[in-house]
Order: sequence, then structure tokens, then C-alpha cells
Amino acid sequence: MKYLAALILLPSLANALVPLLSLTVGDSFPAKALSNWGLKGKNSVVYFFGADDAPSCKKQSALFDESFADFQKAGAKVVGVRNDAGDKGAVVSQTLVIDEDDEIRNEIGIPKDFFVLGGRETYVLNKKGEVELVFNNQFNVDKHVELSLEKVEELKGAGGGGGFALPDFSELFAGAGK
Repeated sequence: MKYLAALILLPSLANALVPLLSLTVGDSFPAKALSNWGLKGKNSVVYFFGADDAPSCKKQSALFDESFADFQKAGAKVVGVRNDAGDKGAVVSQTLVIDEDDEIRNEIGIPKDFFVLGGRETYVLNKKGEVELVFNNQFNVDKHVELSLEKVEELKGAGGGGGFALPDFSELFAGAGK
């Protein structure tokens, strides 16, 4: 019985350690994914979700679709990533890709939620492929879109991210000429 309990708990322990290995702000996103998904040199949003037919996944995809023009206006490409089990042929404006055998998901360390659900995690990347934002929340799908849009608009305003933006010197000259 002890061995059975150990076998059951071992995967849970392994999953508990995964967040320690996850990508964080400033890390580089896997080059293979950037290249394969057409993201090199572009500000991008990459969101990982489970299946097209799960209600929260449908909602998340639909919300990104509804905001697609806003993301385009901000100069960002949006890519939704699901595993091969999630491929149900959804028709959307943004790019949807299949992560064969969860290769990229595992490489970047996205933890499973509740030990069984593929983690719902969103990344905003600058033009250099560096992570600017990470958001992980299985239930608040609206927030994935909201925070991503805010960040890509911020990147656009700062010259696109991954580059040099001039500091705001207005306060230095506020009293000049008085």
C-alpha cells in the first residue's frame, strides 16, 4: 500500500517542482517555436490552452479573436497553442498551432493544473523573443487577453520592445523658461 501511495504521489511531486523551471520575464522563448510559428522579430502573444471544445478554451480563443484587430494595431502577432488532442479545427483569426506531444509546453515548464489539465499560460514576447509578461490562470480567461493587450500596447509605445526607448525628460525641462 505504501508503494502504491508513493507511485500515485510521485507525479504530483514532479509537477510541484515544474514551476521552478518555468520561463519568467527576461527569459528567451524557445528559438525553434519562434521560427516555426513565424514570430522572429515580432512582438507576440503566445497562449497555451487545452482543447478547442472545452468551454473556457473556446471562450479564451473567442476573446483573442474579438480583440484581434487591437493586437494587430499594436503590432503584435497572436498565436494560440494546443496539444494534438485539442485539434478540433476551430476557425479563428489568430494563428493556432499544435504542440506535438506537448514538446514546447514541457520545454518551458508549464505546469499542469490540478495535476491533469494542461496549464493555461500566456506569454508576451518582444521582438528579440524575450518574455515580457507571463500570466497563468486556469479560470480567468478574460485576464489573459486584457493583460496581453496592455503589454503589447506598452511595447509598441516603447519602440517595440527589445530595443532602445528614449527616457522621458519632460520633468527636467518643466521649469525651464520661467
